[in-house]
Amino acid sequence: MKFSLNWQVGYCNSVNSRPEEYFSATVPSAVQLDYAKEYNLPDYREGVNFKDYQWMQEKFWVYTTEFFNSSISEKAKLFLVAKGIDYEYDIYANGEKVFSYEGIYKTAKVDLTHLKNTKIKLEIVIHPAPKCDFDDVFPGTRSEAKQSCKPAVNYGWDFHPRLIALGICDEIYLEATEHTPLNPLVTYTLNNERTRATVFMEAGCKKVKSWTLTDPDGNIVFIGSGESQCFSVDNPRLWWCNGYGKPELYTWQLEIENLGASEFYYGKIGFRTVELTTNDGAVQDLYGIYPKTRTAPPITVTLNGVKIFAKGSNWVAPEVFYGIINRNRSEEMLQLVKNCNMNILRFWGGAVVNKDFFYDVCDELGILVWQEFPLACNNYVATKKYLEVLESEATAIINRLRVHPSLCMWCGGNELFNEWSGMNDQSLALRLLNKLTLELTPEIPFIPTSPLMGMAHGHYRFLYEDGREVIEVMQKVKHTAYTEFGVSSISNLDCLLKIANKEHFFPLEPDDITIAHHAFKAWGDGAHAWVKTIEKYFPNIESIEELIEKSQLIQSVGLQFIYEEARRQKPYCSMALAWCFDEPWPCVANNSIICYPNSVKPGYYAVKSACRDVLASGRIRKFSYKAGEEFDFDLFLLNDSNKQVLDGVVSAYIQIGNGEKVHLIDWQYKNVQVNKNVAGPTVRCILPNVSNAQEMKLILESGAYSSEYTMLYEPEQVKVKQIKKLNE
Repeated sequence: MKFSLNWQVGYCNSVNSRPEEYFSATVPSAVQLDYAKEYNLPDYREGVNFKDYQWMQEKFWVYTTEFFNSSISEKAKLFLVAKGIDYEYDIYANGEKVFSYEGIYKTAKVDLTHLKNTKIKLEIVIHPAPKCDFDDVFPGTRSEAKQSCKPAVNYGWDFHPRLIALGICDEIYLEATEHTPLNPLVTYTLNNERTRATVFMEAGCKKVKSWTLTDPDGNIVFIGSGESQCFSVDNPRLWWCNGYGKPELYTWQLEIENLGASEFYYGKIGFRTVELTTNDGAVQDLYGIYPKTRTAPPITVTLNGVKIFAKGSNWVAPEVFYGIINRNRSEEMLQLVKNCNMNILRFWGGAVVNKDFFYDVCDELGILVWQEFPLACNNYVATKKYLEVLESEATAIINRLRVHPSLCMWCGGNELFNEWSGMNDQSLALRLLNKLTLELTPEIPFIPTSPLMGMAHGHYRFLYEDGREVIEVMQKVKHTAYTEFGVSSISNLDCLLKIANKEHFFPLEPDDITIAHHAFKAWGDGAHAWVKTIEKYFPNIESIEELIEKSQLIQSVGLQFIYEEARRQKPYCSMALAWCFDEPWPCVANNSIICYPNSVKPGYYAVKSACRDVLASGRIRKFSYKAGEEFDFDLFLLNDSNKQVLDGVVSAYIQIGNGEKVHLIDWQYKNVQVNKNVAGPTVRCILPNVSNAQEMKLILESGAYSSEYTMLYEPEQVKVKQIKKLNE
């Protein structure tokens, strides 16, 4: 039996003092939002109002509630169960300290049986936000997070204000039970052929009435009783990621006797195997008598023995104060991920580890999960205290997520081997994480950080400092995985209006608001590259609507090209993950595919097209052309599916402005094998002069595999009257 609690909260200046006044608390949430509601603070997302919230991270916050129930059974034990309190805290019951902890992810189960059937006053004292004080720490920066498991993004990032969340961020309740609150565990192993699953069930208590396992159609596969079970399932229906098959889920049910009544627990399992295998061509040949080693570690996700081209994005928390995230919001966002033809999300190590329901939805939708531990862009020095906290928190994360079939890999954290972090393979924090994941989930791969040798983070611009476009650069690089890349654009107007009124954004100038909301100086002075890009291609912008339209066109073109080029580099390349899918508050400009809170940008549809299982693809050379220039492109048929593609035809056309589309070539593709690409011809033509035209399109028609590419066009006074084909 569970009892909900009504909480109040207030702040004070020391651990032993108490607030002068309390006010109503929403749980789960954050103390900052409760205070703002009580005292009518302006919305932290508007303007620079977030600065009015920053003092709160320096205070002690005390949650309090009272509970009395005289009818709890004599057989019952009474527990306070807290699934997430952020971050360091002490729990008091009737003035007695009964529990202390540092961390977010370990569920606290505090035995209060000795106070059963009495009036209980509960207090949770949350300490100020942790801040590392090492000599090499820069106050006010993310380096203050380097001795804690707090999300480093809380401390300020290029897209995130410095707002360090504190409070009860997940479920909390009292539970009367004969047993310690249960976490039943259902696991399995598969034979090499994946034709038989051996299932293991552990209840954690002896009063089990029954276990039941049903298949995805609801048919009963197994019924049994006893504290533990072990049985086989022949020819199990396998769990597949989006685009490769159905994410088949079996349902288990546990019925136990608790205080004279039946109590039920439920869960899902998906049968699958997952590995990271070596990319084709990533192992150097051996020459002479001197053995050489790999040039890049394995990063090809191999699901049920099938090599997957991982198409997805990086995920950050959808809210600055992540305690308010709920299942409905998560379902809506993850459905967008699936509809975008993505099959994987990298849960970035700078953000919070998501709540249970988030992974449930990933299981249901077939979205693979690359899960990072809470380390990012810092050197996490292995002090005794830090390793103790990390071990406790990592163990809780692993045990909570291990049951999800969507989990395909563990990663130590973000950019830990880069020069600004300074960690390496021998860093004790990473060796500890490797040890824990091996012991608790040997079936799930582990890598120490991203990127590793052979993988790439960046670039995040359409136009490089030297004037080259990402379209040109991508064709000349070679990586096994592109695990972060992006192209900036202005946010949608509805997002901008959450920040300031419309007039504030045109002309767009650097000021406190636009800088704080990621329009300027996101990576330091002079680094607002998207502005220079707009000025190069569209020098005469006349309104905020036009600025949004043109910048989002550039983002769409860039993202479409990067995804398709990564796919064209298969099988040496096996992964393309944009930075990033979402952001936790409204930004003026960003790399994200959707705007806060859930507003789709045109780039979303470009990515959706580029991530289809099968498509006709054109490798263009650049974004902007002039009349009289040679326009050339390479044709491809890209196939990431586990099916052979029937022979067919790609008809290529070019359309300049509003003119008629002109046929260039018909390419007959043949013998497109499972998960293989086919390269076609290079097509060339001379562009005619079309007055008043500003854009041109390359159109590839091939039924469901058709694609379209937009480029800029500049007319000139030249003699060319019509398109001159050079392939004839």
